[in-house]
Amino acid sequence: MSNTEPNSKAVMRFAAIDPYIETNIISPTESKGRDKDYVQWGDGNHYPHYLLDLYRNVTSLRSVINGCVDFAVGDDVTAMIFPYGDKMNRKGETARDLVKRIAWNAFVFGGYALQVIRSKDGANRELYAIDLDKLRTDEENEVFWYSENWGDKFVRSDKVIRYPKWMKEGKSETSIFYVKCQEFGAYPAPLYAAAVKACEIERSIDEYHLNAINNSFMGSYVINFNNGAPTQEIKEEIERNVNEKFAGKSNAGRIMLSWNDSKEVETTVQRLEQDDFGERYKTLASHCRQQIFTAFRANPNLFGIPTESLGFSSEEYESAFKLFNRTQIQPVQDLIVDSFDKILGLTGSIAIKPFSIERDTTQIIQ
Repeated sequence: MSNTEPNSKAVMRFAAIDPYIETNIISPTESKGRDKDYVQWGDGNHYPHYLLDLYRNVTSLRSVINGCVDFAVGDDVTAMIFPYGDKMNRKGETARDLVKRIAWNAFVFGGYALQVIRSKDGANRELYAIDLDKLRTDEENEVFWYSENWGDKFVRSDKVIRYPKWMKEGKSETSIFYVKCQEFGAYPAPLYAAAVKACEIERSIDEYHLNAINNSFMGSYVINFNNGAPTQEIKEEIERNVNEKFAGKSNAGRIMLSWNDSKEVETTVQRLEQDDFGERYKTLASHCRQQIFTAFRANPNLFGIPTESLGFSSEEYESAFKLFNRTQIQPVQDLIVDSFDKILGLTGSIAIKPFSIERDTTQIIQ
């Protein structure tokens, strides 16, 4: 009898691999919620929080973003006299403090925002950098809503503050100056938007190795149930329970279930040996890091991360930094300087001294 007939028992069923990457990545969609004036940023309005989570937990991403911020701030930031002396607001933040926070937002979220507070006569009195995860806007970027709790399932309306956009001749006491480094819609996108899968893989590899150390049930296994095949519903329930408890990166292994009718109804556990397992993870991790740095058009050596090359001379560093500085850092610095000039109505309102290893350059960006 052919084993393709309905009564054949030669059919094996294995647990499916959960498509983690596709189901856990937050997409940067934009949509208007019911009875909402603002545009939701990403699935469930959570895209900026997802980016923050990647920044906090992906080592390579955090390294390159922190390095970019250091390069953008440079060796020094100076500003013309402000109402509070060399301070930009009543909190005592200097121009350097603001530029550092603005640059961080630019590289984490792809844009930044400044809260501008005017006096009654319309003069600009204070500037504050606002993290973009706390802002939502309408489609035309004419109005902004500020909240500390966008990540909550329900956001109370009395905890949301509405601000108009900044205008040169505006009279609003408080307004928002908003910049998107890249235009995609109501909201910006970061340089690494196309590399989020690589970020997820690097994070998962780290979690896998952590749990490989702490869990005794590790590696890849097959569990053979040798007492016959139960109903489809029972199979699915057993598979779900086993994989929830033992499988995946959180338990450093993946388990397959096989249903059999022999071997005197005993259950056996068999290890699937993979001699090159560590090497495969090393190669994958290297590929993911390269994807992240490629998104920034950056050389890892610029951020203290050695590559597989035999060396990286000072001349090579200078050459790589000049290119990276020209294509990725200076455009952000120019945007920041231009923003301050527009808000304050001055030319050269702030000046950024370029980053230098020796800290001896005299060139000023203004």
